Order: sequence, then structure tokens, then C-alpha cells
Amino acid sequence: MWIWIVLGIIGCILIAVLIAACTYIDIKILFNKVDRDDYLSIKVRMLFGLVKFNYQIRQIKFKGFDQGFLMKREKKDNVLGHSHDHIHLNIDFIQNIYNHILLIIRFTADFRRWVQKLLRRVHCDVLTWETHIGFEDVVETGMATGIIWALKGTIMGWLSHTIRLEHMPGLKVNTHFNDPQFTTELRCIAKIRFGHAMIAGVVLLVRIVKVKGGLKLWQNILFKV
Repeated sequence: MWIWIVLGIIGCILIAVLIAACTYIDIKILFNKVDRDDYLSIKVRMLFGLVKFNYQIRQIKFKGFDQGFLMKREKKDNVLGHSHDHIHLNIDFIQNIYNHILLIIRFTADFRRWVQKLLRRVHCDVLTWETHIGFEDVVETGMATGIIWALKGTIMGWLSHTIRLEHMPGLKVNTHFNDPQFTTELRCIAKIRFGHAMIAGVVLLVRIVKVKGGLKLWQNILFKV
């Protein structure tokens, strides 16, 4: 009798895992800038909404070349709760991130290939990027418009070789002559199967353990985030 109960429980767990593996992790990214108002939102939803994560930056202020940009950061989720703080995006901050990336690459076996394979599993359903640009000088407006189109084209070309774009990206650059302004809005909705993410996590753990000191390094970096 007990054997059938145990087998039934194991069977239910396996079915639940298989169902979860077939679901998607939904990722929504929104960034807009209107004059001096900046807003960035990253929302992640998985397991039928049982796990949610919301990362927001609501204010970006330039404090000088020494302090860089001061950003108000807010994090919400239904696991760890709510928190908010301020971060300084300056040379030291960027250098610290760059050093961490170099250490991760060094102490993780074939980390670049792992990232490439994971990104190829990402499906992008919606990608729009609209910009309004204008200067008082007509020549400056034309040059800025060309630069923005070149920048968007380069980024979209890189994305097309990195992730799976399900639809053609919606790109717009609206030119306003003799009307100084700059606004931009980027929307992205992407997803990846939960099963692919789980497998990628296991593969990453194996790659970390294969390198001496890799596990300790990752623990130190994650605790500082």
C-alpha cells in the first residue's frame, strides 16, 4: 500500500516538473525618456505567475563627472519582498562590473559559449523602438537622425544573430526641425521555456564546479548584488 502511495507522489511530482518545464518565463522591458524624465522597468513572470520580479529605475540624474549618474532603483517580487536604494553609475561602478565579468569568464568553463546557447533559446515576440529628435539647426537635426538610425540598425543586427526575433522590429525615428526635443521609448517582450532555463542553470553549475575556485567566486559576487 505504502509503495503505491510513494509511487503516486513521485508520479505527481514528475508531472508537475514536466508541466513547469513546458511553461515560459515571460520578460517585459520598457524604457522611455522624455526630456529629463527617465524610466526603466524590467518585469519577469514565471510558473503561472507564482514567481514575479519587478525591477525599476525611476530617476536618473547627472551629478558631475566624479559622481556620474545617480539612479533611484526599486526592486519588487513576491519571494524576497520590496526594496529600494540609490546607485551611482560612474567610472568606478563600471570598472567594478567589468572586473567581475572578467573573473566570471576566467572561473567558468566556456562561459561565452554558455551565454550564446542560452540567448538562442530566447524568443522575442515584440520589439519596438521609437525616437523623436530635433534641434534648432537643420543640419544638426539631420546628422543626429542619421546617427540614431545607424545605432538602431547596428543593435538590431546584433540582436538578430543573438536571439530569435519572431517578428520584424518596429523602428521609428521622427525628425523635428527647428523644434529642440529628444524622447525615446523602447518596448520588448521576450520569453524562454522554463525547462530550457533549468537545463541552462544545471549546465552553468557544472561549468562553475569544473574550475577551481569558481563556486566560491560566484558566491561572493551573488552576495554582493
